Amino acid sequence: MPTVCIIGAGYAGIHAAHTARRAGVDVVIVEPTGQHDLLPRLAAVAAGRRDAGDAWAPLEDLVDATVIRDRATRVEVDGPVVHLEDGPPVRPDAVVVTVGAAPRLPRIPGLDVSTAWTLSDAADALRLRPAIADADSLVVVGAGSTGTQLAAEVAAQHPATAVHLVEMGDRVLGAFDSSLSRRAERILTDRGVDVHLDAEVARADDRGIVLGDGTRLDGLVVWTTGVAADGHALLPEAATSEGRLLVDRTLRVSGRVLAAGDVAAHRDLFGNVTAQSAQIALQAGRAAGRNAALIARGRLPRAATLLDLGWIVDLGGRGVAQVGPIELTQPFVDLAIPVLHEAVDLRHLWQAGGASAVLRHATGRHHPSTSQLRRAERPTLRSVS
Repeated sequence: MPTVCIIGAGYAGIHAAHTARRAGVDVVIVEPTGQHDLLPRLAAVAAGRRDAGDAWAPLEDLVDATVIRDRATRVEVDGPVVHLEDGPPVRPDAVVVTVGAAPRLPRIPGLDVSTAWTLSDAADALRLRPAIADADSLVVVGAGSTGTQLAAEVAAQHPATAVHLVEMGDRVLGAFDSSLSRRAERILTDRGVDVHLDAEVARADDRGIVLGDGTRLDGLVVWTTGVAADGHALLPEAATSEGRLLVDRTLRVSGRVLAAGDVAAHRDLFGNVTAQSAQIALQAGRAAGRNAALIARGRLPRAATLLDLGWIVDLGGRGVAQVGPIELTQPFVDLAIPVLHEAVDLRHLWQAGGASAVLRHATGRHHPSTSQLRRAERPTLRSVS
């Protein structure tokens, strides 16, 4: 039977694997952790509002595939061949690359992995969890969806903790419409979050950070901005744009190699490069998995249609959202956003692994053993650029 190799098990990877498997091909997933991280839950897990087991799901609970717990180091387009860090190379009939984007700490004096945390995967959330519980003050840098959610979750869960949210731009959730930003900022300030806008970080140390105007903010520092893609990490000869792999309308990089998720420069119906988001990764993963199965069977792939369906940001019991053209920002309506967020989360689990995945990994359902928790708290590779 033809085989498709999926590199990575994020939102793009898990949906690529599931779709390819349903298309009737064998699937091999190369993922060193052997798990799928549930990214929209990470802030709530780190803050302690969600259980530790809500941060991830073992791959065997989600998809019928062979899982290789190893790290891919290079992909040869000719073949194709997937080279691994420790094991023998994999020689599938088609490959889908879904990894290559990671948090990057900028070159700021004193800023490194000893003075700032990141929140990009389950390991980060699990290690942050006890640190946040013990902190008197939290300094979150970056008011995108991750930073805004983390600040709100911690303020809701730990009202005695001083929470600062620092943003270089002039509003929180800068990728959203201004009305969504204003409502999110109001929710944050109502919870006591100190929002610092138009604020540049000048330096950092083991106590906290200093802003460009000399303001000092002491506390546990979490850096949530600066996720960068590096498509050349696995495909050094491939064309990229700002680190993201250039793909055609079928999501093909070259030959029998496709890419999906944050590592790929996806385009919408109007030719615009899409944002790096879970919803685009999910759609692209399904399209890439379907096309990889077609290519593996010697058939022509089909053009992918990717649509921006909107945004949902759960701010710890309240939130903001945009569903298509409709903005959900009104008072009291924001109380329904977490329910909508939960519904989208369950839909993802259902599409990835069916009813069994929902029963095992709906929030509060996954109760990992101590050894499983320790494995999930693996060190995260962080780079400085």
